[in-house]
Amino acid sequence: MLTEAQAKKIAIKETQYCYILSQAWEGNYQDSICLERIFTKDCSKEEIRLAWWANNKQALRPADIDAIDWVDLFSRAVKNNVFNDTEKLGMIKTLLK
Repeated sequence: MLTEAQAKKIAIKETQYCYILSQAWEGNYQDSICLERIFTKDCSKEEIRLAWWANNKQALRPADIDAIDWVDLFSRAVKNNVFNDTEKLGMIKTLLK
């Protein structure tokens, strides 16, 4: 489990709400759907966030993505370490049931 100091040190971006630890994009950077691993400042915990960005701003609406693009985004998220090894193993075990 990360501390806030550790999250700050490895973050690729900091916002008022969180430290962004890793990202995967479907479409254009800052103008598409993004799957992120974040560390929330108020709760001091790691979370996964699916966000929709439009015109370099995070939209406050739901992120919609079709199934084919979801698979591509999820694949990139796995490669970009949005999920840790324990989470990846848990997903594999679940898929094999």
